[in-house]
Amino acid sequence: MNQLRTVAALAIAGALATTPALAQEQQQGPPPATTAKAIGKVKRQGKKTATLRVRYTCESGTTLWISLKQSKKADKAKALTKEGSSKVAAAWLQSHRNPITCDGQEHSTVFTVDKVEPGSKGTLKKGKAWLQFCITEGDALTLSKSAWVNVK
Repeated sequence: MNQLRTVAALAIAGALATTPALAQEQQQGPPPATTAKAIGKVKRQGKKTATLRVRYTCESGTTLWISLKQSKKADKAKALTKEGSSKVAAAWLQSHRNPITCDGQEHSTVFTVDKVEPGSKGTLKKGKAWLQFCITEGDALTLSKSAWVNVK
């Protein structure tokens, strides 16, 4: 009987010891999700450049690669969603040069893509484009989001 009381007392003591940690976690909440979402439409700036506002949150990362690929018909061509799709894209604007802030907070930033980097080609037309938004830290990919976006 005394053993049962001892086991029960230890279980209660253990539960009480973890309660402050649980309460603190509930107050702080879970860490923010790592997300990225295009806001509005891609704005073409001549034949070689375009901009797009993206709302994003990231905990860590130092380099952003943002890419817009488009088919010849400027439609939702499934081939653009696959690995190596830059070969079949009629237009491909990209950049590794946009600054980012990864601090766990939400940011809304206008990013620029252009034809400066090797492999970039073509001109975006009004229609649809495949967006890739990837943040890395060293060799580690910390955020990767892709979606169809409208080009105006």
